[in-house]
Amino acid sequence: MRIEYRRSGGVAGIDMSASIGSEELPAAQAQLADQLLSTDSTPTAGSGAPDGFSYVLTVQDGERTRTHQWTENEVPDTVRALLATVGKHAQPAPPA
Repeated sequence: MRIEYRRSGGVAGIDMSASIGSEELPAAQAQLADQLLSTDSTPTAGSGAPDGFSYVLTVQDGERTRTHQWTENEVPDTVRALLATVGKHAQPAPPA
């Protein structure tokens, strides 16, 4: 399973991205990624706070893909640790 991460926004406006395999995650976070693959995609409700971050997390396993989007204030507590772990692998992203 692959997890694609993108964080955008913030004061500097530098997008960050990462792509890792679920085998690089702690077991509980890999299990959460699998659960996200099985749930409906979550579109973000709004633009969020000025200068706040927005997150896009895409989970892919074979032909199954789910993309979840959140503003900084919308990120579920259960997902924060996963975003933090994947975010540690992030590098400045090429322009979208």
